Amino acid sequence: MTTKSSADNTQIHNVGSEKPQRYQNPFFRLRQIVKRYFGKQKLTETRKAIVLNNLVDAASPGNDFFIMILFSSAIATLGLIANLSVVTIGAQLIDPLMSPILGLAIASLSGLNRMFNRSFIAFIKGAGVAVGLSALISFFAYRLPYSIQASIPHEVMVRTVTSPLDLGIAIVGGAAAAYALAHPRLDAALPGVAIATALMPPLCTIGFGIALQSTFIILGAALQFSTNFVAITFSAIITFALLGFGPIKVEKSKNLSRSVLVSAIMMLVIAIPLAILSWKTISAARLNSRASSMIMENLPTSVQPQLVDLVINSVGDKRDLTVTLRMVRDLTPSEALLLHTTLANQLGDPITLQIITLPMQIIK
Repeated sequence: MTTKSSADNTQIHNVGSEKPQRYQNPFFRLRQIVKRYFGKQKLTETRKAIVLNNLVDAASPGNDFFIMILFSSAIATLGLIANLSVVTIGAQLIDPLMSPILGLAIASLSGLNRMFNRSFIAFIKGAGVAVGLSALISFFAYRLPYSIQASIPHEVMVRTVTSPLDLGIAIVGGAAAAYALAHPRLDAALPGVAIATALMPPLCTIGFGIALQSTFIILGAALQFSTNFVAITFSAIITFALLGFGPIKVEKSKNLSRSVLVSAIMMLVIAIPLAILSWKTISAARLNSRASSMIMENLPTSVQPQLVDLVINSVGDKRDLTVTLRMVRDLTPSEALLLHTTLANQLGDPITLQIITLPMQIIK
């Protein structure tokens, strides 16, 4: 009996020791936390019906929807041309495109084909109207004698660059929008979400690029808009699913709907070029910083140099450097040749070096 008792005790002890190991698994703990928290957040059937009805009305392409599109796109375009970030932020506050996107998310999740079609039509028509009006305003603004500078505004250039950080912002923003929409006490958070997840400014930047016939602006703004659209849709689908909408049960991967799979693939398609662009940007910044340090270290102190600008264009294995310096005197041919040779040796690639000097006089 003693031996059996000891064996039983040992068996009980072994079983008990396996439980903590299971809970130490980070994926198991994360799943339990999500299940415990969002299980309490699931909505009643009445609230779900209210949310669906609200989205059906908001995502329908009615007259009010297009009027707000016109207002928002006009404000955003004028803000971009005037280079005023405050104005573009104001346009985002009245941007109605978020409603069709949330409608697409919840309709694809719940299998509501009619709602999906209406939301998709509203989104496509709204985006088309915004791009068309922006192109029209930009065309006349840059051709009529209103003293508008020919240079591209900084607010426009900002909308042509996208990074993985923008993808992350859109993911969090889409989840916040879906969560706030499902809970009426959080409606006040929706304007903040609209500002964080910019939709109208990139669209209007596409119209701006069309007016100026700039492929660079069009493609850059299109990538930023596509990134925001895909990320918002994906995170909204996941959030609505966690809140109890549709047939999805997150803990069973076999029951994941086709909408989640498609949106996840689109997220991956968007993330890959963003990662490549970000890596190229980081590499270019490192090269620029390294070359700047080399130039300043290898200039003679007698010229008292100040680096004004450095532009590096890489074509294959060759790098073209254009450096602008402010100095008390010009470099001699031997000093310029020494700088060129040193840069070529330290960078390890063939280079061409163009030095632009700005005269500087020091008065003591």
